[in-house]
Amino acid sequence: MLTIQKFAQLAGTTRRTLIFYDEKGLFKPKQVAENGYRYYAYDQLYELTFILELRHLGLSIAAIQQLSNDRQTNSLDTDLKNVLAKIDAQIDNLSILKTTLQTRFDQVTPTESVAKNQPFITTTPATQFCRSRQSVACTEVEVAEIYTDFYAQLGKLKLVNQQDSGFLTQLPQSDANGYPTASFCILKAIDARTDTGDLPLLQKPAGQYVAIDTTNDMKNICISLQILAEYIQKKQLEIGDQLWQMNLNEQFTSKGASDLVCLQYQLQ
Repeated sequence: MLTIQKFAQLAGTTRRTLIFYDEKGLFKPKQVAENGYRYYAYDQLYELTFILELRHLGLSIAAIQQLSNDRQTNSLDTDLKNVLAKIDAQIDNLSILKTTLQTRFDQVTPTESVAKNQPFITTTPATQFCRSRQSVACTEVEVAEIYTDFYAQLGKLKLVNQQDSGFLTQLPQSDANGYPTASFCILKAIDARTDTGDLPLLQKPAGQYVAIDTTNDMKNICISLQILAEYIQKKQLEIGDQLWQMNLNEQFTSKGASDLVCLQYQLQ
């Protein structure tokens, strides 16, 4: 016979675990002395090892007790199939998380400081975006509803992968007066690995864009649009009708956007 300490060492577990299993009626010692000391037989090692492995696989004490009572392989197979399903789900979730983090660290982090309200010309590569449904009007309520619905479908983990995000608005001629009521959709950059479900896709064309960085509030965006319109007129630039409002960081503060944004029009 083995003392509880010796038996625990042999089985690769702890004295505390054996006491707990005894109290729960899952695995009892072969003998309990008058002084309360527990003693175990070598043959009990095989049953305990099986129990420990079932616990390691995630089966509850109650499930193992039921299996012990039933002594039926079918019951064990059913429980282990449930465990397998949970493991598969965990693997899928971890795979999604790994992809998200890999995407995040693959992004190039801008090092230049932002100079607000100063127009500039920038060259950008083609970017594939997933887009939300189109808005009716740019209100806080509608932005919040579209934002919630969009990321519920795309997956909230995409919020932390540092791929480009923002809004697309039909706003010809950088018209500041039309901005407060202009229709928009939310954008999130994607790659070939992204499962977008039923969400529609669009591509931001490669090329030169006239742009301006500004604070994300109605007053400053309208001021920047006016500055941009004057710059476009002065430089005799031709622009498209689509305003690309891109977030400059991943921490959204108002209307589903970052505190600083970059307003961009493609040059024609």
